[in-house]
Amino acid sequence: MTIPTEADGSLVTVPFEAVPPVQAPASSGRRVVRALAASGGAKIVVMPIAAIANLVIARMVTGAVGIEMFGAVMLIATLSQSLNFADLGVGAPVATASSNLDGTAAATERFRRILLTAVRTMLVSATALGLVAVGLAVFGLWAPLLGIPEVPGGLSAGAATALALLAFSASLPFFVGEALLRGGGRTHEAVLLTGLSAPVALLLTLLLHAVDAPAYSYALALPLGLLAVALGCGFRGWRFLRDSVRGVLSQVLRPRRFPGLPVAAMAVPWFVIMVGLPIALQSDRIIIAQRAPDVELSHYTYAAQLYLPMWSVIAVAALALWPVFAKADQGSGGKRRSWLTGTAVLTTVAVVFAAGLLLLGGLVIGWMSGGEAHPSLQLLAAFALLLLVQAAHVTSGIMLISPAQLRFQAVCVVALVATNVPLSWWLTPHLGAAGPVLVSAVTVFVCQLVPCAVLAWRETSRPRSAPKPPGHPDHGPTAARQPTGPIRPHTRDARRTK
Repeated sequence: MTIPTEADGSLVTVPFEAVPPVQAPASSGRRVVRALAASGGAKIVVMPIAAIANLVIARMVTGAVGIEMFGAVMLIATLSQSLNFADLGVGAPVATASSNLDGTAAATERFRRILLTAVRTMLVSATALGLVAVGLAVFGLWAPLLGIPEVPGGLSAGAATALALLAFSASLPFFVGEALLRGGGRTHEAVLLTGLSAPVALLLTLLLHAVDAPAYSYALALPLGLLAVALGCGFRGWRFLRDSVRGVLSQVLRPRRFPGLPVAAMAVPWFVIMVGLPIALQSDRIIIAQRAPDVELSHYTYAAQLYLPMWSVIAVAALALWPVFAKADQGSGGKRRSWLTGTAVLTTVAVVFAAGLLLLGGLVIGWMSGGEAHPSLQLLAAFALLLLVQAAHVTSGIMLISPAQLRFQAVCVVALVATNVPLSWWLTPHLGAAGPVLVSAVTVFVCQLVPCAVLAWRETSRPRSAPKPPGHPDHGPTAARQPTGPIRPHTRDARRTK
């Protein structure tokens, strides 16, 4: 990367968003293929391990607490899955900054200041989430809020929910390590580490079963497994970039002396998207708990445990397309071919997965529940349809990644929330657990798939204009408005210069 300087040799004041990413060399194609093969292979390795562990966890928890309580326990255990926005969107800038490390003092200082912003943001988010979790538990509001029953004796629903969210809060700052690994080309390591969450949770479930723990204690196994993974990612990421991150931790609590770098251009719309999608697509459990019999929540939980691994395979595969669409020198024709090819491949994979869900889902759920759960074909078909619609859309979502396009996606997600939640609330008493899943499939099609596909088609039809140089008023939508500060060399490097 060429770092612009003033006439006296000092560094120009440049906002993070105004600095273009380092252009990959022409031979990067083979490296991308190797990286995709490594990440895909890692996912293939961990998927069956995680699936088997989750199936055994479901069987053990059902046997320990009964099918009526299984849904409530798993609702608490998976509540943090609705909070994947808790990093406030700062993971992406960290990954980008770590990928732009080129050995120069200026690049290292820029990376360190972005990392400082990310860690401070996550610490604030984790503290706020922990305080809210404990406060709601103290006032006994978790059980009525989630629509789950209290049980006499043992760990209460409120205390279990607070402990589960505290474990998730503690994991947030350490998940910066995942972004460091992703940006440093070690995505396969992050995938392997993430795959350890379910086995760790299984070991904790076995321990709880051995000591005959109270029912709601089983809700802590999954969050504690996630915390163990976050610690592993944080340690590995820090070790991987130890020369660049040395001393950062001692600077985190001194923002005046060591200021961070603003990253709002991407983080703000990305945060809106990450807030909206869980509200629209992962609030089904709460709606079912409030509007349907307890057994419907259990049926939904069993079916979701089959759907979620299938969707995760498609979503991780789609992330591999990010560098394809991020290349500044790719023409509209090549981008359109990549977009159509990605959509066709991922939709084909979804068709295969959906067929397996329809044909084998009932048998697998019967085994998971020990023969107690009998989900309707309507519920399985709704999940299959949702999988198809999401797979058809995800390539468009990965392609539209400029700040303006992310703002468009954020508007689409707001429309998704505004339609999905009230329709799910209305339809659940009539269709049971299948109601909110069917609503999700229809609203994703109308609010995301169609408008984003239209925009993607338009964007790949127009000739690509020459990129604006850094500092140009049209270089980025926020370049002229970003607060800036001088990028100072690291203290140790400054002493060497003197």
